[in-house]
Amino acid sequence: MTATQSPNPLPTGSDISLPWHLRLPKALEKDFRLYFRASVAKVAPGAFLLIGILLACAMLVESVVGDEIIAHSWRPRLFTLMITGGCLLLARNPRGREWLHPATLTLGLAIASTGNYLGYTISHPLSYTFFLHTPIAVIMICTLIRVPFYQALGGSLIMIGALGVTLFMDPSRVEFEPLTLMLVTLAFSSMSLFGQYVYERLLRQHFLSEHVLFQHRDELHSANLILENQATVDGMTGCINRRGMESRLNHLYHLLQKQSPDAPERVTLMLFDIDFFKQYNDTYGHPAGDECLKKVASVPLSMVQAEKDFVARYGGEEFVIVLTDSSFNDALVFAERMRNRVEQLGLPHSGSRISQVVTISVGVACSDGQADNGAELLKLADEALYQAKGAGRNRVALMSNQGLVEMLN
Repeated sequence: MTATQSPNPLPTGSDISLPWHLRLPKALEKDFRLYFRASVAKVAPGAFLLIGILLACAMLVESVVGDEIIAHSWRPRLFTLMITGGCLLLARNPRGREWLHPATLTLGLAIASTGNYLGYTISHPLSYTFFLHTPIAVIMICTLIRVPFYQALGGSLIMIGALGVTLFMDPSRVEFEPLTLMLVTLAFSSMSLFGQYVYERLLRQHFLSEHVLFQHRDELHSANLILENQATVDGMTGCINRRGMESRLNHLYHLLQKQSPDAPERVTLMLFDIDFFKQYNDTYGHPAGDECLKKVASVPLSMVQAEKDFVARYGGEEFVIVLTDSSFNDALVFAERMRNRVEQLGLPHSGSRISQVVTISVGVACSDGQADNGAELLKLADEALYQAKGAGRNRVALMSNQGLVEMLN
């Protein structure tokens, strides 16, 4: 790479251009709708509460202006207040937020229709102000409670069309009043819709950026898992390697010492190795020795089931099994079954001094005893394994809680 060259940065989503119509691929469009709805749901309850207060204030003003006006307006106002209350309940209920945008459009149409009805039926010098409900409703769905652009556009066209029909059907309107009201409505509506278009475009760009960054994080996490797996798993046997074993064992002891809710009741460690494995390699060769290690390791791997339990290759022909939340007696049964299953594999071993097949010797120790950490527990199991070998091999020895080694009959 030359001095004038710079490394290509990872895409962040900000460099992705959106089409003018804002539409994303089908899968992304579905996710964006959920993202959009979640962003609106945070402010919707307060917005609906504000609308309810404004409607109540409108009723108060109308009652002051004249009894005839409130006599005409209280029923439509009450109707819109009920719809506002229903929208507020939907906004507060996570399950009801799916209907938040249709309910907002319904409320906008109700407010606009109420204004048209009152402006058409009430005869008063200020009755034209009722027709301003339509631009107010458009501002509400575009700015106060943001509805997706295309839904807002459709709803706005319906409300503006209904306003135009109502205005030009009313013969009592003063000259130029319908045209003035329509121009005012179109001005407010066009600005509100343009603002909603820009807002949604920016929100979609932000959504794409988060989506791309999430993919990067997911890929990085997967790569880290692969690296961690490569760093802590023995490639030949599929068991955890020594480094991974020490890390997990120390973590279990840490949970025990901190009395964490996730801590196991106890930790039981088994250390075993293959009897006379050096002679096996000398007799059959190292490739055969590797196959022997794989087959022997498959026995405890098939027996371990609990999530926190694991099998590790400690080194050479030595393996460690760690059991959690198992009683000491259950662990001893596990060790004896494992020893017996390895013997039942029937792997020929003419170099063994105790059998014609491959066998193992096992040492068992438990955290209920004298071990204060993973290293001490491993040392106790190693002492038990040493005694098992001294007693003739192909057997299980345990370190009791009193610090004495006993042979399992």
